Amino acid sequence: MLGAMTSPTELELVARLALALALGAVLGLERETRHKTAGLRTHSLVALGSALFTIAGAFAVVGIQADPSRVAAQVVTGIGFIGAGAMIRSGLTITGITTAATLWMAAAFGVAAAMGMYIVSVASGAMALFIVLAFGPMKPYMLSPRSRRRLDISHLPANNTLDALVAAVGGVGGRLSVIETGDDGDMRHTSVVVWGIAKAELDGVLRNLIDCDDDVQINPPPPAN
Repeated sequence: MLGAMTSPTELELVARLALALALGAVLGLERETRHKTAGLRTHSLVALGSALFTIAGAFAVVGIQADPSRVAAQVVTGIGFIGAGAMIRSGLTITGITTAATLWMAAAFGVAAAMGMYIVSVASGAMALFIVLAFGPMKPYMLSPRSRRRLDISHLPANNTLDALVAAVGGVGGRLSVIETGDDGDMRHTSVVVWGIAKAELDGVLRNLIDCDDDVQINPPPPAN
């Protein structure tokens, strides 16, 4: 399709850059209001830069070497480095994954706008904005039987109890976040929050953990079978 397109005027190319900038800015503004690691400026620059690279690859090079798809592929690869920088690991919890995904979407907006896909890029921007604005508040209603539970765990550090719990919870589709941890002699006391897993499933995970480790104590304890 690109090969059949006539070369747009410079004014139209500037309009495509402006559209990419606007779409990236809208998504970045939402991240900015939530005080995320990448906000308005980062998303705007990612979208604008992606559009500029795509335009340069599609229209600045004349001849058989002109292949805008190669430039777009490199944009997809390169944005991964910025996305990785938006993610932060704190203990066993990794944050910033949604921000990394919005940066990836900002790059996609730039490529689509640069290709002249105005309706597609605007529609994608509206969908992405709906996801980040609406899906978060909807989660408590969608996961009502899978509410958050706080657990206070006493264990021996050498037994890798937390690693086993993280693996078990993740294996049934749950999530775990460490609130605080501290040592008291040989024992380590850790408070965690678990969510995204039904109560019956979590109780089974906790019972298996206690059965495999005689030194672990969990409060509140899971009910007996």
